[in-house]
Amino acid sequence: MTIKVGDKMPAGKMWELPVEWIAGCPVGADEINLPDALKGKRIAWFGLPGAYTPT
Repeated sequence: MTIKVGDKMPAGKMWELPVEWIAGCPVGADEINLPDALKGKRIAWFGLPGAYTPT
């Protein structure tokens, strides 16, 4: 799927670790619903490959 300037983001979810996360802590990631989080906003979306991962 190609996203062009001016397109709406497709519906989906993403997850983020809370700031309080500590190695070994059983705290799970927070789920973010994209349509709700992006409603009425303009965004710039970018991504980078993780360190030591195949690109």
